[in-house]
Amino acid sequence: MTFKELVASFNQQETTWEELCLEIRCESCFASVFDEVNEQMGLTSDVLAGLADEFPNHYKRYAKERGLDQP
Repeated sequence: MTFKELVASFNQQETTWEELCLEIRCESCFASVFDEVNEQMGLTSDVLAGLADEFPNHYKRYAKERGLDQP
């Protein structure tokens, strides 16, 4: 399953939060999932905040690389 399919499955409630998080095994995976959630569910999605909370170190690096403000 691609990250695009994974996020779509989560958005349709076919994949659980735990299953989504289990697919994030590295910083690159985190960035791909984060980008897909942003694209499919929007920048204001609570899922983005949840991912940042669940993977704080990955998010810090992601935010730094992209020049984003960190929560």
